[in-house]
Amino acid sequence: MATVEASGSDGKGQGVETPVTYYRLEEVAKRNSLKEIWLVIHGRVYDITRFLNEHPGGEEVLLEQAGADASESFEDVGHSLDAREMLKQYYIGDVHPNDLKPESDSKDPSKSSTCKSCWSYWIFPIVGAMLLGFLYRYYYTSESRSS
Repeated sequence: MATVEASGSDGKGQGVETPVTYYRLEEVAKRNSLKEIWLVIHGRVYDITRFLNEHPGGEEVLLEQAGADASESFEDVGHSLDAREMLKQYYIGDVHPNDLKPESDSKDPSKSSTCKSCWSYWIFPIVGAMLLGFLYRYYYTSESRSS
């Protein structure tokens, strides 16, 4: 069952509370047919029933994800900014906070954490190349001395 709670503001800086409807994942899972199709993308619930015939990838792609969390598939495809903007017209509410996955599982690029050991990806090859260069130079200079 959906629950409605006041949360957030209307975005106009006036501090007016707007109600947010929360849906449990079990309820979203029931909406997985051509009659009614709901998806979850990054914790938000979308009723995309009207969009089935318009989807450039075909309705089959949407039906595969129907009633489930389609965040990973949505990001893997690499949707355009226009597609992300279009989602807003199909938004009907949020996933209930008790059903949300921890954010560490999220593939939302805006929430990705920075790599703390990324320096190892470029420092080791550079040190290795320098070491090989010194060994090469040492080998050929010792060769030329012995000749």
